[in-house]
Amino acid sequence: MPKRGNNIYKRKDGRWEARYVKGISADGKKLYGSVYGKTYTEAKDKQSLFIHDHLTTHKLNSISLSSLMHEWLNHIENTVKRSTYQKYCSIVKNHIDTSIIGTLPVRYLSAKSYSDYTKSKLDSGLLSAKTVNDIVIIIGLSLSYAEEVYGIKKPKLQRVKESKKEMRVLSIPEQKKLEQYLYYDMNLYHFGVLLALYTGIRIGELCALQWDDIRSDCIVITKTMHRIQDNDRTIIEITEPKTPSSIRTIPIPAFLQPIIDAYHQPKGYVLVNRNGKFVEPRLMQLNFKRMVGDCELPKTNFHALRHTFATRCIEAGFDVKSLSEILGHADVNTTLNKYVHSSFELKQENMKRLKPIVNL
Repeated sequence: MPKRGNNIYKRKDGRWEARYVKGISADGKKLYGSVYGKTYTEAKDKQSLFIHDHLTTHKLNSISLSSLMHEWLNHIENTVKRSTYQKYCSIVKNHIDTSIIGTLPVRYLSAKSYSDYTKSKLDSGLLSAKTVNDIVIIIGLSLSYAEEVYGIKKPKLQRVKESKKEMRVLSIPEQKKLEQYLYYDMNLYHFGVLLALYTGIRIGELCALQWDDIRSDCIVITKTMHRIQDNDRTIIEITEPKTPSSIRTIPIPAFLQPIIDAYHQPKGYVLVNRNGKFVEPRLMQLNFKRMVGDCELPKTNFHALRHTFATRCIEAGFDVKSLSEILGHADVNTTLNKYVHSSFELKQENMKRLKPIVNL
């Protein structure tokens, strides 16, 4: 019995004909095309190729931005950190799936389409320039995927201009006031703030710190703690730091050693609640906010301690390379551009060094 099936049959002239659906008519009827081969296998291979090409062409013409981005998310799920993946998912869900641009076919979206979209997001006043740029970045990543997989040319995307925000740094009088408050009633939370203020560690690194990470003269940073979205709830995740340069060893200032010794435990997390559970970043931030209020200081978030540490180090004469490695930066430019803030007092001292060339 001759081979047949899958819309493939042998013609009277001896050739094999394979039919495939090439479209749908206005009244809903299937429109067929045919390919031919000398053998059943040849006809079937041609049929498979035409079906694949037809489906690919149809997908190229119809796939929406939202569908593309979800396909891209599935593609990268096992190649990026879970926290990064969840951040991408959140942006797609909140800003692409719910927008008109998300429903439009990718093939027909131009650079202007995307710039109009980002402008509308910024003009709404609901999002910061940084958040809008985060959206632009992941749209760009998904369009790079579309270009690689489907050959859809990626338009040039423009980021919106971000105004440079001066980071809060404690002045010397403010820092003195805070430290006096911490020392007056020392506890684990106050100890944590002091540790961050004199080592520059990030809040996630502080909360993930365990006693095994604190040696006789140094602190070894190998992990960080953060809260991430997990479906309809958030969970705590402890992972390696975001970049290899963040894995580092920080020398301990000598004056901190007696305080560390006073709280030292054989094992476990450095910062724990009364029930023995670790202190997560959100709780640490809330406690620090209360401390700032008690000290009657201007609004200050926990990350300002890191900037304050970097500024005090420069004022004390640290070389930038050493400071950059202590902070866990990949290069010194990040340290100079983002974390070194010259105080007015230091500027005054530097200005005093100027001497007139001609005596007046």
